[in-house]
Parts: sequence; C-alpha cells; structure tokens
Amino acid sequence: MTDAHACEYVVDLTNHSNRLRLESAVPGRPMKVVVRDPAHPDGPAIHGTGLLSADGRSFAIDIPTPSGLHHQACDWAKLSAELNTYSEFD
Repeated sequence: MTDAHACEYVVDLTNHSNRLRLESAVPGRPMKVVVRDPAHPDGPAIHGTGLLSADGRSFAIDIPTPSGLHHQACDWAKLSAELNTYSEFD
C-alpha cells in the first residue's frame, strides 16, 4: 500500500478500481475513493467521497468515521505522481 496522503487516512492505490477512478478524476465531479486507516492498514477499506478542486491543485475527501464525517485535503500533484508509479497491468 502507498502512503499517498497529507493527512490521517491513506488513499489506497493498491486498489485497481480506485486507481481507475482517480485517473479519470474531473474537477467538480464527486467520486468514490477507497482509503485506509494508517493505524489499521490491514483493516477494512473505507469508502469516502473525493472531489478534485476546480484548479486541479487539491483533492478533498469526506470519510465516514464512527465519530462523524472526517474531511481531509490532499495535494493532487503528489497523489497524481504516486498514481503514475503504478502499472495499469498489475
């Protein structure tokens, strides 16, 4: 699993469907995003909602947690760079 994050939860780039969704991200269009809790990396996947900013610089994710909705922002350039390290054939 990757550590592509600038916050508490890790975007799961080992998930093929997640990578495909991220590769086709369109600013302003919500999308499902799979993240992992770094405290429990082998725990269940968490499904949040991601949104690429209009300027394409940040990626906001809303993640449901037991204590409520968690909001985090990730640097889209860093996330994209790490996404590009994965082969489409893995």
